[in-house]
This record gives sequence, C-alpha cells and structure tokens, in this order.
Amino acid sequence: MSFRIFMYRKLTGNKTRAEQKMKKLYIHVGAHRTATTNIQATMFHNWKNLLDLGYLYPLGVQRHIGVFNNIFKGKASVRAVSIDLLKRSENQNKTIHSIVLSDEDICMRRDLSPLRAFKEFFDVKIVFGMRRQDLWLESWWAQNVKGQWDPVLSHRSWDDFIADRRRFHWIDYNKYLEHIADVFGKESILPYVFESRKMPEGPVAEFCRKLGIKSISKWNAAGGRNISLTPEMSEFVRHLPFDQARMGYRLKFIEAAEKVDAVIRAEGSSNLLLQHEQRREIMDEYDPGNKAVARNYFNSSTLFDEPLPSKSSAIGKPCLPMSTDVVMSRLVAPFISELVSKFDKKP
Repeated sequence: MSFRIFMYRKLTGNKTRAEQKMKKLYIHVGAHRTATTNIQATMFHNWKNLLDLGYLYPLGVQRHIGVFNNIFKGKASVRAVSIDLLKRSENQNKTIHSIVLSDEDICMRRDLSPLRAFKEFFDVKIVFGMRRQDLWLESWWAQNVKGQWDPVLSHRSWDDFIADRRRFHWIDYNKYLEHIADVFGKESILPYVFESRKMPEGPVAEFCRKLGIKSISKWNAAGGRNISLTPEMSEFVRHLPFDQARMGYRLKFIEAAEKVDAVIRAEGSSNLLLQHEQRREIMDEYDPGNKAVARNYFNSSTLFDEPLPSKSSAIGKPCLPMSTDVVMSRLVAPFISELVSKFDKKP
C-alpha cells in the first residue's frame, strides 16, 4: 500500500473515495506583476465563499511564501506539508475538493523539482499568469526599487537593469512552462495571459476561472493593489536606503513615496521606459518562445494580442530634475513632509 493511500485512509476513513479521487492542489506560482497581490487579498478575504464552493485557502495567511520558503530551504518536507493540508481540509465543515496555495516567488526558482512530491498526495495544478515581457520588465524594475527586497536590484539603474534582463529566466515563458511540465506534467499547467482583452472580467476573475470558479460577482472586494511608481519617483526612491529599515518603517517610507508619486502621476507622467526600437528588439527575442506557448496551450498563433506602444508614445524618464532646487521642492520636501505626518505623534 502506498503512503498516500495509507494517509488518505487514516485521515478520511473513506477508502473508496480517497483511493479513487485525489483532492486538487492548485499552486499559483506567479508571475509577479500580474495582480498577484490583488488575487491573494481576494482569496484571503473570501475564505468563506471559497469554502462554500469546496475550496480551502489555508493557513490564515494572504500569501503562502513561508510554506514554500521552508520547503526549498529544507526546513519542511512536502510530505509533512501535504499531510497537514489534508488534515485541515478534512477538519472543515464543508466537503473540500481543492486546496489553493499562492506565492509568486516560486517562479523565480530555477528548479521546482523539490515540489514534485506533492503529486503523491494531490492532483497538482500549476496556475501561471503571463504578462508581455516588455511591460513586465518596466514594471518589475519599478517594483524592485520601491520594495527593495533584493540587494542586487534595489538600487540598480534602469539602464543596468534592462541590460541584465536575462537573469529573469521565468519570463522566457516557453522554457519555464517546459520545466514545469518536466516536474508535474503538461496536463498540470493552467496558464493565462495577463492582457485586458483576454481578461474581460479582470485578473482575479480570470485566475478564479482557472480554478473552475465561474463567477465571483458576489464576493467581497479586497483591494490589494501594488502600484508601480512613476519613472521619476522610482529614480528618486532607488537612491534612498529603504532596505536598511525594518519592515514596519519601510512600509511607511513606501507609503510616503506613493503619496508624493500620486501628485506626479496626476501630471500625466508615462510609465513606459523603453524606446520603441528597443522594445521591438526585446519582443523579437521572446517571439519564438511566445509563439510556441500560444500553439501548445491556446491553439493560437500569437500569445499577446495587444499592439506595442507606437513610436510616438510618450516615454517616462527615470531621472531626477537637473536643478537641485527642483529636486528639493518637488521630491525631497514633499517626501519628508509625508514622513513627518506618519511618524509625528500628536498629543
């Protein structure tokens, strides 16, 4: 008798159902900048609605980064995590047919084979959202200099960042999906395209559709937006040592930057960073792989339908104003003012 069947018998007391049909385990692996924060917030705040439909979003957290970090660091085994998830699913007052875990950092890992053992316990499905690479790169730079969690990228200039773009191996979608297929099988992969035309009801609804949930119209709105700063504000922030602060303080610094950025954004600043020819060059590099994904998973000749920005589109400049007086009045003083309002404790 396999260990999986033994545990199902022990946990459920229902040999026939447990042995004939495994629960599904949906693992949402990203990619970043595809509304992952919004998706996680929605799943977390609609825990009861999910439960009513037979889905468990477990552990009482919005994002399951701790679970996967522990697995990849060898601090927890997939077997132990699986047994815990099965116990939690059987202890609910609803019949659970599916469990959902979400951590977009999974896609950054080159080797997903440590997760292979989940197949012993579950019918594993990997959900992966794909954003067009040129737009993803622009957004990812802005997020790295704002959040400053990666010491290599926290203070890197846009030019240096884009020159080193091949480090982001997971946005070579064809190769990445091939690796997932090697670990879990092609039939396990549930990819979707992060484009408004292909997500008529929005990214959260599209994600839920991949889980088999047809409508979320009655769910609670959860927010969870993680906006990118404008190029000018991103350039200002990348020179600041947010990464030296404890997380509680860092979040306040980010909030202050977002407040100042809202004023700049209202002026009509563009978040586009790539010149047209460079954008075209980048997309030409990814074109063969994108076409392969389109054929293999969507029965289509193209993966992304929306056109590239035109040559005449406004391009944001990731640079500071030339005048030090303007830097102080436009960026430094408003940022300090926002910090004062957050940290000054009034009697």
